[in-house]
Amino acid sequence: QSITQGVHQGVLEKIAADNTLSPYLNKNNVMLTATHTHVGPGGYDHTAMLNLSALGYDNDNFNVVVNGIYQSIKDSFTSKAEGNIKFAQGKLTGTSINRAKEMYAVNDDAADYSTDTNEYMTLIKLAKDNGEEVGMINWFGMHNVSASQSFRLVSSDNKGVASQLFEDLKGTQPPLKTGFVAAFANSEEGDVSPNTCGIEDSCGATEEEGILLVATKQYDKALSLYNSASASITGTLAAQFQYVDMPGYQVASQYTHSGVATAMCEGAIGWSFTAGQYWDGPSHIDGIFEGMTQDNEGVTWNQSGTLLGNVFAGYPLLGIMDALSNLTVGGDNGVNDACQYPKPTFLNTKMIDGVTLYTDTLPFQIFQLGRLVLVGVPGEMTTMSARRLRADLKAIMGPQGEVENVIIAGLANAYSGYITTPEEYATQHYAAGHTLWGPETLAAYRQIFSQQALAIVNGDTVAPGPTPNDLSNDQIIPALGVVYDDKRLWETFGEVTTDAASTYFAGETAKATFRSGHPQNNFKTMDAFLKVQQKQNDGSWLTVLTENDIQTEYHWIRDTSVDCLACSNARLEWVIDDNLPSGTYRLRHEGHWKSGWDGSKNAYSGTSRDFYVYNNLTPITGVSLLGAHGKYLRADGNGGGDVRADRTSIGSHETFSLLDLDEDNCLKSGNTVSIRTGNNHFFSGDNIDTRSVWSWDSWSFKTVESGGGLRADQSALGSWERFTLTNHTDGSGCLANNDTISLRSTHGRYVVAESNDDANANRKSIGSWEKFKVKF
Repeated sequence: QSITQGVHQGVLEKIAADNTLSPYLNKNNVMLTATHTHVGPGGYDHTAMLNLSALGYDNDNFNVVVNGIYQSIKDSFTSKAEGNIKFAQGKLTGTSINRAKEMYAVNDDAADYSTDTNEYMTLIKLAKDNGEEVGMINWFGMHNVSASQSFRLVSSDNKGVASQLFEDLKGTQPPLKTGFVAAFANSEEGDVSPNTCGIEDSCGATEEEGILLVATKQYDKALSLYNSASASITGTLAAQFQYVDMPGYQVASQYTHSGVATAMCEGAIGWSFTAGQYWDGPSHIDGIFEGMTQDNEGVTWNQSGTLLGNVFAGYPLLGIMDALSNLTVGGDNGVNDACQYPKPTFLNTKMIDGVTLYTDTLPFQIFQLGRLVLVGVPGEMTTMSARRLRADLKAIMGPQGEVENVIIAGLANAYSGYITTPEEYATQHYAAGHTLWGPETLAAYRQIFSQQALAIVNGDTVAPGPTPNDLSNDQIIPALGVVYDDKRLWETFGEVTTDAASTYFAGETAKATFRSGHPQNNFKTMDAFLKVQQKQNDGSWLTVLTENDIQTEYHWIRDTSVDCLACSNARLEWVIDDNLPSGTYRLRHEGHWKSGWDGSKNAYSGTSRDFYVYNNLTPITGVSLLGAHGKYLRADGNGGGDVRADRTSIGSHETFSLLDLDEDNCLKSGNTVSIRTGNNHFFSGDNIDTRSVWSWDSWSFKTVESGGGLRADQSALGSWERFTLTNHTDGSGCLANNDTISLRSTHGRYVVAESNDDANANRKSIGSWEKFKVKF
């Protein structure tokens, strides 16, 4: 969800130990920011709050995040070259809304602005002097929450998908091919949502579609800005960095809303935070709501109620949470900190037994790149908080004649909840309940960043501040790891449990399921659990897609069978689009399983059957077939049953699509075709069974045939669903209306319209009954 203090410290530690990087890079000039996906891995912080989703600290997750960031920095540094940076900025509308309009409206200066969100996207384009384009970064403030709370796939959400779209355009496809980097960074997203169609609704028919819709809007705008970027970024290059202990930090009166100097409170989480944000992620806990304050406690809710009292009142979860709150903050008396008014305290950030929910010591950072100032904010700023901070910094740095744009780089270097204005804080809506240091939190941020801006203007350096504690060895709540992976005695890891079909068309989803190990055993960094492989002319297999691509999904599923409770499956899915050519493909799964005997982790792999993908088909639709007896072929139930030749008029059940499986865009005599019904079933010609039977009449054995029926009940295309077309009207041209054709099954028998209204595929030769007139 964010760059945590622990991750920031871990990356800086690796940089300091690297002889190539350490002479040039350090905390002063390295800024780490996050896109803030809510459906990513967790457990990688050294304080407790951000590890709750993973039920504890996970050292493997921490290491892979830190190592990935460090390696990215090193790869970038070692491939550096002289180049140039171009700048562009423009409005992106219709993509986001303010999700806390009531809270925004209470601001004294709300009427000074025409919009309640920052609609500007700011972009920089990076290219080498030889013209090679190497990257792009844009900033646009919006919560990365197109995926809802119920979404169970690890995803980089709309900003990550936008990055994939842009990088794909530039020929980059990690892990298969690295190169151009497109970063869709976040900004002041504290009260901004992508769900413009309603609560947790990004306007897609599915969540995946909603993610893609919002991603595409950002991608389109970024591409437009990228292609038009012409203003060069030159001039001053400066950076300021310092740590600040927030509790007790003194803020001068010129920055406070009250006009009175004040000190930051001890950190506390308000009750309204537990309600969730009603537009993007409500908790739906009875008795809890946004706007819970010290003033309405005892009127609309009861902080002092007993556990049993809340249970009997119909609020069992509220009762349990209240008991937890009382246990950790010291009971009913003196629960609420007057400094935090009107916030009622749910939890203090410093809990019992030395457990800390959030770091008290925050990193603050500013970069100046000529006309552009980047403000590294260690939290989530609301729109108005950012507007006030931006105005402060422009007033300080603008008169020098160089700075024109101040960009909030949100979720930078650490995470400390939200930063709301004092007016917003007074409402105690969700974001205000998660503003940790009290009503004048924004004032502290304005003062700290203003001092850094003044230092840049005056050529000074701010004091570095106190170094935060390294808590990496103080983790007391570890996440439960993988104990072992199991399988049945007759199974092997990687074996296919549900295979792919033999044939797929563009728009369909290829699927296969494998007996698997837990993905936590090995993260497959710069590798993949899922590989779509294409067969090459020499018989080798080339990986063309992985789970990192938008068209694919990797599902790890726990087996719930009573005889295999430690077993699991991996389901691989590929939604086939038209970006890859027709050909033979397969799905390959790779992973590791953990032994319950010695704890070893062992590699395994498995592949699906080979399947053919038709990606260049143009179906001939609206086709009906008239038999020799003046009746049309009919698919019973519009598909899913038998085929009959019993209709004198054309309806939906008598209307089909012809698929030219030779993909030459001209259906000719001799081509292989399939016939698809209205509900996507295929005609299928049954096998011919032959057997020898003794004939007393001829006193010899005779061959008797059976089978050869014609059905329209197959949902997948196999060999029995293929027919060879003979065009009796035009032996060399494309199929046309009123042409007379015959259809031979894969078993070498022709389709026939019987005189009793049956339809079969059992004739050895063509007669009048084996001919059909095509009607478009």
